[in-house]
Amino acid sequence: MEALVIGIMMDLVFFARFLYIKKHFYKTKGVANGNGYKYQYASEFIYGYKGHNYVCRVKKNIFSMYHERGSVYTIRVNKDNPYNGVMGNEQTIYMILSIVWFALVGFYIMLLALERLM
Repeated sequence: MEALVIGIMMDLVFFARFLYIKKHFYKTKGVANGNGYKYQYASEFIYGYKGHNYVCRVKKNIFSMYHERGSVYTIRVNKDNPYNGVMGNEQTIYMILSIVWFALVGFYIMLLALERLM
């Protein structure tokens, strides 16, 4: 039973992060400006908004070392603080994790129901 509760909580955590990114960030294209600090996994992107160029820093990004300077990537920029952002695919990752955990919890509930029938 504890596994069921933990599974539901994990699903809610992933879904909450997905909704947070969807509500507080907007999607745009950014040009890679370089890696921030070599071992902190941060990248900087230059993006345009309302005719101006801004620099956005994407933190805790495991793909930071693979960003090529001058290449265009999809990023999501915080609406309240345009200096902070996340990679565009991070929202998709949380959505997929939420769906997978939901399916696993559903499978576990089915197993519990079958166990009680036998």
